[in-house]
Amino acid sequence: MPAVPAAVVEAHLPEGRAAAPPGEDVEAYVLLKHLVAILVAMWIGSFISAWFTARGITLPAYIGAMLAAAAIRNLDDATRLIGLSQRTIDDLGSVALALFLVLALMTLQLWRLAGLAAPLAVILLAEIALVALLAWPVFRLMGANYDAAVISTGFIGFMLGTTANAMANMGALVERYGPSPRAFLVVPMVGAFFIDFTNALIITFFLNVLR
Repeated sequence: MPAVPAAVVEAHLPEGRAAAPPGEDVEAYVLLKHLVAILVAMWIGSFISAWFTARGITLPAYIGAMLAAAAIRNLDDATRLIGLSQRTIDDLGSVALALFLVLALMTLQLWRLAGLAAPLAVILLAEIALVALLAWPVFRLMGANYDAAVISTGFIGFMLGTTANAMANMGALVERYGPSPRAFLVVPMVGAFFIDFTNALIITFFLNVLR
């Protein structure tokens, strides 16, 4: 799941205990514990995704891991069984987000699109204009306040890229002007979860209609 800046949520969620077994380095133990929790969520998520696939439901592969991670996090918040730290999760998420953006840019083979430069430029300019036009009604519908401004920033990043771009946009804004917990709840849930179910239904519908 995309990362949320620590300043946004660290005052709203409980912090896990930083205790470690005798003789173990606390920071290394905490980091390893959170990495194992993430890997377990990915492992369980692979079975969830396989369950969806077996029933003919086509969803992105990370949906299963997202559902598993949400269950683990809510269980830990209720029981403190694992003692997850929001700050550590945010740090790991920031590293993962930075690596994702770098790898995504490095794997772009733009030279193969040289012959389509003019059409791509036209499409890009039209998309930017449309997104900029739609950002205003999004701002108004979301309440025309600071949270709405941050959500609109995430909307622009999502429409012109991915949820990772939306999170990066909102992160840059809140680092300068202050936290927006509501925006960091709404945008990841919609952009990285609900939209995938919606897209699956819409795409499947039109594929069946236009077949």
